[in-house]
Amino acid sequence: MNEAVGRKDLHNPDNHRIAILPLANISADPKDEYFSEGMTEELISTVSRIAGLKVIARTSVMRYKGTAKPVGEIGKELGVGTILEGSVRKTGNKVRITAQLVNAQTEEHLWSQSYDRDIEDLFSIQSEIAQRIARSLKVRVLATVKKGLERKATGKSDAYTSYLRGRHFLNTRSEEGLKRAIECFQQALTSDPRYAKAYAGLADSHAVMALLEFLPPREAFPEARETALKALEIEGGLAEAHTSLGAVLFQYDWDWPEAEREYRRALELNPNYPQAHQYYADYLKAMGRFPEALEEMNRAHDLDPLSLAINTGIGHVLYLSREYDRAIDQYGKTVRLDPTFVQARLWFGRPYLQKGRYKEALAEIEEAVKLSGGSTLSLAMLGQAYAAAGKRDEAKGVLGKLMERAKRQYVPSYWIAMVHVGLGDKDHAFTWLEKAFEEKSSWLVWAKVEPRFDVLRSDSRFDSLLNRMRLLPAKSKELGLRGWIKGPKK
Repeated sequence: MNEAVGRKDLHNPDNHRIAILPLANISADPKDEYFSEGMTEELISTVSRIAGLKVIARTSVMRYKGTAKPVGEIGKELGVGTILEGSVRKTGNKVRITAQLVNAQTEEHLWSQSYDRDIEDLFSIQSEIAQRIARSLKVRVLATVKKGLERKATGKSDAYTSYLRGRHFLNTRSEEGLKRAIECFQQALTSDPRYAKAYAGLADSHAVMALLEFLPPREAFPEARETALKALEIEGGLAEAHTSLGAVLFQYDWDWPEAEREYRRALELNPNYPQAHQYYADYLKAMGRFPEALEEMNRAHDLDPLSLAINTGIGHVLYLSREYDRAIDQYGKTVRLDPTFVQARLWFGRPYLQKGRYKEALAEIEEAVKLSGGSTLSLAMLGQAYAAAGKRDEAKGVLGKLMERAKRQYVPSYWIAMVHVGLGDKDHAFTWLEKAFEEKSSWLVWAKVEPRFDVLRSDSRFDSLLNRMRLLPAKSKELGLRGWIKGPKK
């Protein structure tokens, strides 16, 4: 397997690799920041639909918001040959967008243009900019793509501004932010009930509420499915909606063939959509198809090189495939990108646990507990680490905290099971895994490949669980490992 970080040749960037930097908000009202951020994201989405261009994703470019770095330096860091930069000024229902295309190597301005329009005409600005970029870089835009670029997603300005607010709050990935996102997308749909992208935003919001454990799966995922299907009923070629539907089929329905079909369809529609590559890689990981999973993660990384989630995901592939030293190296690189990123800290501890390096494992996980303010996931991982390190009293103390918390809010049974696995209490572990099965816990998709479950694989109850999830027992040939990963018979 080849690691993605550092893979791109930054010294010879392709001019067809383009970064659209955050559009500066020069509106009189600072509250219009959501609008400039939303316009940046929409422009990235529009340009990414042109085959022949590779567009760096929002997550990576937003790290340059307000930066004073020269264009040439940014180009080298992102491995791009071309950069679009500009500004947005919103005054009432009027908008002025200024954009300039720059050669990242020479810092030569290829063109500059200002657009003064009503908000209702923003889609035409996005289309014009996208097509002018293509012409400048001598990329042919297919007639079908051109038609799609020129189509208005909505004719209602208030629907569009509500949608942009929704995207802003969705990107926070916080519980309060996601609740606000749902409200904004619903407001957009009140203005325009046929606004497919607003339904896709709702689907994404509900799915993330479940994946981040803010709501039980049985509450959030059915809402995600309903809104994704509604989006596709209106606009069947929406890659975002196919990706959201794929997430429901994978994480909740455990319908593996249909989930793969949805992810592949999303990538056919938009090969430049990094979230589809990332989600498809998650699916491939869960199936034990690690070489394919790493390739998809590499593709996601190519489009979004500074994404902390994607860089962490590369480490997860290596961890699941039992390449613990390489996983440690990858998580270390991710933490150096942002030492405060909780998920990387948590996942960093897992390969250390597998190698018996308990001091390092506990250091990473304890830091994650501190950074997250004692999140449920971080506490569960800490309990598991304490148990593995032989600190049984501390592990039981964490277990007690989780059980007390479960009286007030949703605590996934999967993670309580994990602490019992660490304690060597198989009977209680299986009791809680059964509860996780009844909850339709999205974490159970990893059961087939999770190394912490290797101690359970010799037990018939584990095979029964996998079979009920329509997963075959994990074998080395399937996972690309050298030996069987079933635990020793007791």
